[in-house]
Order: sequence, then C-alpha cells, then structure tokens
Amino acid sequence: MIQQRSPRVAYWLLGTGVIVVMLVGMLAGSVDVGLSDLWHMVGYRFGVGEERLTDSVLWSIRLPRVLAGLTAGAGLAVAGVALQGVFRNRMADPHLIGVAPAAGLGAVAGIALTAAGGSPFIMMAGAAVGGVLLALLMRRIAENVTDSAQLVLVGIALGFALLALLGAIVLAWDSPRVPTFNFWVFGGLSGVTWSTFGAAVPFVLAGAAGVVTMGRSLDILALGEDEARHLGVDVARLRLLTLVAVGVIVGGVVGLAGVIGFIGLVVPMLLRAWIGPAHRHLVLVSALGGAIALGGLDILARTVAAPVEIPIGLITAIGGAPVLVWLLLRRVR
Repeated sequence: MIQQRSPRVAYWLLGTGVIVVMLVGMLAGSVDVGLSDLWHMVGYRFGVGEERLTDSVLWSIRLPRVLAGLTAGAGLAVAGVALQGVFRNRMADPHLIGVAPAAGLGAVAGIALTAAGGSPFIMMAGAAVGGVLLALLMRRIAENVTDSAQLVLVGIALGFALLALLGAIVLAWDSPRVPTFNFWVFGGLSGVTWSTFGAAVPFVLAGAAGVVTMGRSLDILALGEDEARHLGVDVARLRLLTLVAVGVIVGGVVGLAGVIGFIGLVVPMLLRAWIGPAHRHLVLVSALGGAIALGGLDILARTVAAPVEIPIGLITAIGGAPVLVWLLLRRVR
C-alpha cells in the first residue's frame, strides 16, 4: 500500500515539477537553444537587446506549445477527477467515456460555422457543446447500467464510433482550415499558436473553477446518493453542473490539443493513492500532475524519434491502456 502524504508536500513537489517541465520544454527541440538564449528572449520581450532567431523560436513556437501542454494536461486530469467523482467510478476518463471524441465533432462543427481566418473561439465553443452533450448523455446511460465497468464499456463503444465519424469527416473535408486526421485522432501540440491557446484557456479555467467549487459536494456524494441527499446535497444538480464543467474543460482541451486519452484516468488514480480522496486537494494536485504528465510526454514525443514527431496520443495509450485493463480485471474480481 502507498503511504498517503501531506497535500502540502505534494503541492511543493508537483509545483516544482511543473517549473522543471516548462524549462526543459523550452530548451528541447530541433533548434539548439541554451539557457542564455532563454534569458535573452525574456530580456528582448522587455525591450533589452537585439532580436535573435532563437527569440522568435522560443516566443512564437515553444512557449505557446509548452503552456498548451501544461494547460491541456491539467484540464484532462481535473476532468478525470470530476467524472470519477460524479459517476463514483475510478475508471472514468474523458476519452474512455466518449466526451473527448464528441468534443472533436463539436470542434469541427465550430470550424464549419467560422469564416476563413476567423477566431478559433467558435471552434472551442463548438467543442465544449459537443463535450457537454455527450457527458449529459452518459449521465442518462449511467442511470440504466448496474455495473461501473458497463458504463466504461458503453463509453468506449460510443467513443470509437464518434472518433471514426470524426476521422471520416476530416478526411472527406480535406480542407487546410481543418487540422489533420492525426491531430483529431491521436492529438498533438505542434500547431499551437498564441491565438488557439488564448481561445482555449478561458474554457479550461472556467470549467476547472466550477469543479473546484463542487469539491466538497463530490466528497459527500462518495458516501452514496442517499447519504448525500440526507446531508443536503442536490445530487441531480451536482451531476448536471459537474458534467457541464467537464464538457467545457474537455472542449477547450480538444480544440487546443486534439483527442488525448488516459491522462484523466492515470493521474488521478496515482495521486488519489498518494494524498487521499478529498476533492479539495485532489483536484488541484491532479491539475499539477496532469500538467507534468502531458508536458513531459510532449517533450518525449518531439525528441525521442527526432526529427519525426510521435503523436502524443500514442504515447499516452501505450502507458494508459494497461492501467485500464488492470482496473477492469480488479472490478471483475
């Protein structure tokens, strides 16, 4: 058994980890960059020194990509905690129950409604709507299944169908306005710009803030629905608001980084064993852990086989799929 540690220790360690991942992410890549180049870029942004090529690389390409990876990872982990809490199912994950693929379809619909060269905000809004609708559908499905593993299996089936439909639409559309098939199906951060990052952040932050405010109610819900109602929790309202928050988070993440699985499953599972199940700490600690996980995996994706970049969703699946199998086998026993 893993000994639970003080949340304060987790905050310090994971906070330090986020800084380290951010620093390494800024330095790693096909263009050789050192710490002196990083400091020069910071100085140049404040009007000190002459512009270098590395300033443009760091500011326009690497910094938005690194920040996007941290934000997407944090959002997926928070969404995973929320789904696991509201469904009382530790196998719940935005990708596994179909929310992320639905958000991808919503994003493509948003692109269709956006004029060429327009703001990516409408794409993010479409992704959020798709994510919310699927999350609410899974809420209805959860009322008609008797086993938590069945909910996940239904979600996986829906997710595969939606992902296949998304891929078919993208391949048939074949427009430079639409990100590539690999982006939607496997995820990636190579195309992140300040514009897309700025459009996604409000969705992720707003949804995450909503989950944080519902932390205490999710703790009470863990005792059981009847006990929660007895203690004054409006269970139906809690589920509705939590799933809307999850859909908004996932919409922002998918619009920013595509469909990436298993971060919302593995990170909360590990950190719950480390600091305990209390949501007031688990949500925030998971955000830090998710940022480290996805930010670190993005560094691996763009360096391990350089100059070829491995889709980050493949890496998360390689690590996350065995965890899902283990959880399912435990449930069967």
